Amino acid sequence: MHQPSCHAAGFTLVELMVAIAMLAILLAIGIPAFAPLIASNRLTSATNELVAALQTARTEAIRRNVRVTVCPAAPTATACSGAWRDGWIAFVDQTPGNTPAPESANDILFRGGPLPAGIVAVANAPLSSYASFTADGASKQLNGAFLAGTLRVCSISTALTNDRRARDLVLIASGRIVLTTPTGVASTCPSP
Repeated sequence: MHQPSCHAAGFTLVELMVAIAMLAILLAIGIPAFAPLIASNRLTSATNELVAALQTARTEAIRRNVRVTVCPAAPTATACSGAWRDGWIAFVDQTPGNTPAPESANDILFRGGPLPAGIVAVANAPLSSYASFTADGASKQLNGAFLAGTLRVCSISTALTNDRRARDLVLIASGRIVLTTPTGVASTCPSP
């Protein structure tokens, strides 16, 4: 009669330690290679979020046949304040004055942001404080003059080169947004 063997299957402690050491080496080599990809994806995501907010505001202005304004604001704010990186609100601007402001919390259509850490947004005037769309979809200043400018979304990550770290959202007078990739943008992300 043949008796069954009682050998235990599995790893020894030495084999497990060798496997963990090899995994650590592979991760140490592989993870830094993904840093530019991760930084680029974060920049693209933040850019797309701001483009969507501006396009949605323009669409709502046309759909509702009213002026809709988007301005920097913290996520829970009911008034315009702060910088674009902190977040933004879009609202029906029933009585545009000298400064953008919703008349009540009921006028706020949607909120966005804040942008992820390491992503900044800077704009030239007047886009530094608001973007506003009239019922025909055109971008206009609160005083009625045409509104055009550039909102730069930029990554301060050292994983990106100065030719890949920024996206410019160029708002033209018709209300359209043109997306460009500027070159030679320093990691301090200067205004456009």
